[in-house]
Amino acid sequence: MMRSVQRIMAIFESFSAERNSLSLQELADHIELPKSTAFRIVQSLEKAGYLVRMDDRQYCLSLRFLRLAGMVKSTLGIREIARPVMADLSQKTQEATSIHTVIGSNRVCIESVAAATTLRSVVQPGEQVPLLAGSASKILLAYMPKKELSAFLPAVAKGTKRTQTAIQEELKAVHQAGYAVSHGERLLGVSAISAPIFDVNEEVKYCLSLGGASVRIQANEKALIKLVVQSAAEISRQFGGGAGVA
Repeated sequence: MMRSVQRIMAIFESFSAERNSLSLQELADHIELPKSTAFRIVQSLEKAGYLVRMDDRQYCLSLRFLRLAGMVKSTLGIREIARPVMADLSQKTQEATSIHTVIGSNRVCIESVAAATTLRSVVQPGEQVPLLAGSASKILLAYMPKKELSAFLPAVAKGTKRTQTAIQEELKAVHQAGYAVSHGERLLGVSAISAPIFDVNEEVKYCLSLGGASVRIQANEKALIKLVVQSAAEISRQFGGGAGVA
């Protein structure tokens, strides 16, 4: 049963804004199944009203998805979606986790889960800091549209005493890596690892961060990076984005 559900979801996720119609062969290739098997699944989804076969024999998602989308709770926001994933990440790592966004010229924490060992988060919801240092700031800047980023660069360069070119090169590396790490950049002895959260438009307005004592983070950095990236990808999927996230 679970296998069938996974195949159906794989069919739905084959479509994107760039590829909103696909042939049967393209669908079969995407879900890595024989064309005959893919046809049976596609035919069932067409009969159920979730796929439409057009005159050119291409398939597209039906308008039924609009109705289902309208039934999603309007109050289901990033905090409600992220918190269970954050709690699981904190339990696995025994470190604090948090969600950040940009408001004005600051980076703002909008949700946090404390580490079980300390019963206190490194940052608290509502805390605002300049968008200068730290892994969360790097992620939010790295995935910011170029036009918006250009408005921040002079202040970031001045605040960090670096050139705009150097900052842009670092942000490019962060974007390519898909995560950012900082050690003692904002608070001495505290390290953090952050990863982007993609929304339905594949934009990054939020990021997930894990923070704790540098001595612990540095000792397990590689494993923690993997967990943070995986958790951010899970939040992205539930938030409607991250189609290209591994």
